[in-house]
Amino acid sequence: MISFKKPYFSSHNLYLFGAFSLCVGLSLSKPLLGLGQLLMITGWIVDGNLKSKLKTFFTSPLAIALVAFFGLTLIGLINTTDYVYALKDIKRKLPLFILPFVLFSKRFTAKELKLIFIIYVGGVLASSFWSIFVKLGGLGIQITDYRDLSRFNSHIRFGLEICLAIFGGGYYFFNTQNIKEKIAWVITIVWLCLFMVLISLFTGIIVLFVVTVLLLLFYSLQIKTLSLKIILYAFPIITIFFGAYKFEKSYTSFYENNTPLVELTHTINGDLYFNKLEASNKENGFYTWRNNCFREMYWAWGKKSKLPFHENDLKGQKLKITLTRFLTSKGEYKDSLSVYNLTKEEIKAIENGVANYKLMNMSSIDKRLFDIIWEYDNAKNGGDYNGHSLLMRLEYWKTGLQLFMSNKLLGVGTGDIQNAFDQQYEINNSILKPQFRLRAHNQYITILATFGLVGIALFSWFLLYPIIKTSSYQSFLYTAFFLIIVVSMLTEDTLDTQIGITFFAFFNTLLVLNHKELEEKL
Repeated sequence: MISFKKPYFSSHNLYLFGAFSLCVGLSLSKPLLGLGQLLMITGWIVDGNLKSKLKTFFTSPLAIALVAFFGLTLIGLINTTDYVYALKDIKRKLPLFILPFVLFSKRFTAKELKLIFIIYVGGVLASSFWSIFVKLGGLGIQITDYRDLSRFNSHIRFGLEICLAIFGGGYYFFNTQNIKEKIAWVITIVWLCLFMVLISLFTGIIVLFVVTVLLLLFYSLQIKTLSLKIILYAFPIITIFFGAYKFEKSYTSFYENNTPLVELTHTINGDLYFNKLEASNKENGFYTWRNNCFREMYWAWGKKSKLPFHENDLKGQKLKITLTRFLTSKGEYKDSLSVYNLTKEEIKAIENGVANYKLMNMSSIDKRLFDIIWEYDNAKNGGDYNGHSLLMRLEYWKTGLQLFMSNKLLGVGTGDIQNAFDQQYEINNSILKPQFRLRAHNQYITILATFGLVGIALFSWFLLYPIIKTSSYQSFLYTAFFLIIVVSMLTEDTLDTQIGITFFAFFNTLLVLNHKELEEKL
């Protein structure tokens, strides 16, 4: 543990303070990430034996494996023309070298590892409380997209951090005999699960579910008691059926079979209705582009709201489209009368980007499922999917795989990946707007496109060798962390952001090198 006797800044304490800084910084403050690494580097120097530590590090296959992805990024310079972008990428990925390098010669006790994790969970909890404070209006700002409630980093990375906190909480719950501590861990786990639902951390919820299923299946193989094995198999099966039920319910609700309105030619005021009969887009079974009188909707909306009809709602969508979809969802003719009859709550919902009246009373999970189905239906009917994450990801994946197929062996190189994506979007005549023309949002596809078959082979070694070499798969906490990372990389470039890189580099190194200490009795 930390010694508060002089010298306060012993090398060991510097390592611990650096770990604490990283743990807090991941959830609350990016500058603390740099401070944490600086403290650890200082501890490494103060600890002495520099020549011996350098020799041990650079002659250890495990150490080389831990920094292999950073090495791959350097190797990718050979195949690069844009060195400005490449150097930025190398700078961003420095923690993938620094943290394994300075932590390789340091071991922590089980009590110190627990303290580090408690501080990490404390940071996650503090960030979650702040998000709820903002949600309840504590800062006096209006949140139209729940993802903006992740105040200190990406909602996706925050979701991954919460998943680790939940699994770690479970690990320490079963490894303590203190009843008060058990209660504290249960409260923490329950709160973080509820929090992810409250602010719609959909990716985090999916990762939590998938990793839970994989862990149950993995550990069920090691259990010989038939009854317990059946329970462990039954839980994921029941959960999968429940998820399928929720999706089917949302799908049925979306494609509600209402009788379409009769197409009229004129409103009650004598204005013409617009009827696009070839368009099959629907909201709750009603056709979106039939019985529309935009002229009347325009001047009636001006009487009800200060937001301009022809500009964006607070969510950044075209307000007239949001209004049109909302009125359609109610099964009404879209004219001045239907706009006048909107309640204050409905006006506010439309201003906030709510495009279907059902969404006003749905849970956050049901809303996300509804949005996913709408994205699919909209794209199927030739609609614009700019700004819609699911359909854009399919475009990203397709583009990344095309780049790989054109550069199979070595990829396009460290610095040229974004330029290559931009050029491929142009070749494909992609409908994505420039601000949405991003990289693959799949770490494996990004590796294939950037470094080719050689790169994906080295990346696989980078991921798998440490866990196999050290048998750290026997540690529940490391196995949970490892699965969180590999599952998240299916839908995200987890190792291409500052938080994602530091989160992985720190916990991967810490848990691999200290997996035996984790199993010690506290």
